[in-house]
Amino acid sequence: MFNDDINGEFMEFKDANEGKFTWWSYVNMKSDIKTALGFAKFFYPDVIEAEGCFLLKDKFSEKNFDMWKKESQNNKINIEKMMNLYQVRDFFHINVDQDENLGEQIQALGEVLKLFWSLSFKNRFPNREIVVSVFKEEDGELFITVYER
Repeated sequence: MFNDDINGEFMEFKDANEGKFTWWSYVNMKSDIKTALGFAKFFYPDVIEAEGCFLLKDKFSEKNFDMWKKESQNNKINIEKMMNLYQVRDFFHINVDQDENLGEQIQALGEVLKLFWSLSFKNRFPNREIVVSVFKEEDGELFITVYER
């Protein structure tokens, strides 16, 4: 998925523990069970369907849904792409270490989300073609979205 050295703090702990420090050790040190449950929902997101559209529950807004229906002239794929669109950097914009390789970490997070969201949707909706797309805009910002083809 990504190299361990993407996280300098993890590598410091691993080195200090003569290589016997794992990602499970790191998670145990840095988080609690409530946060772990939150991440379960983060990596396996709930979805809702509104008027035949496949939408991420935690991103849903009735106001935005009505706006995108109008803007896209009821084009299902465009509604879903815009309603489910999220800038990857914004998932963790509050707790950011600007000194580390943030761009590489954001890219890795985008790819990890794409992997787990794709697996989760395939598991729950095996007969539907749900697409998870990660892409960069011209300004270099990374985005993720979900839509049904």
